[in-house]
Amino acid sequence: MPLLVVMFLLQDLVRLPVQDALQIWRYPESVTFRCPVDAILVMGAAQYDGEPSPVFRRRLDRAAELYAAGCARQLIVTGGSQRGDRFSEGQAGLRYLREAGVPDAVLVAETRSRTSYQNIRNSLPLLDGDELLIVTDDMHAYRSRWLARYFGLDAEVATVATSGNRLMYGARELLSLLAYQSGYMR
Repeated sequence: MPLLVVMFLLQDLVRLPVQDALQIWRYPESVTFRCPVDAILVMGAAQYDGEPSPVFRRRLDRAAELYAAGCARQLIVTGGSQRGDRFSEGQAGLRYLREAGVPDAVLVAETRSRTSYQNIRNSLPLLDGDELLIVTDDMHAYRSRWLARYFGLDAEVATVATSGNRLMYGARELLSLLAYQSGYMR
């Protein structure tokens, strides 16, 4: 009997990560979202002395497009800073969106987070409701939605194309998701 229990446990240790890996890879193909929602949340990405990286710019452009289409009355940009940075990702994103014509009255920045978990958690007090549209890369979509739902939000995801090596990005997403699910990383 104990051998059977061990076999079932081992089966789950293999099956669950494989299912998550497939979700990370396939989820972007099935992404649909509704508008309007309470807020659009842009997941942070690198910035260089106040200028969003190409990845971050794609996310910000998508968020501005969705805002212009009437998808939300609030736009939250997330992301902290690295040691020595003069600007946070949140600050750089707000400045970029202002220059793109998004009104100041709808913009909010979360400026302390360093991880996706923190992006969502630190944005909770800034939300004006719990219906959320997250803007991020397609390979980051499944984990972002999982995290939002972990925090009790009614969340969907609008994606932009992932640049670079999709296989490496997917592997990093799987490892991060497993770390979150196991409680190892926050």
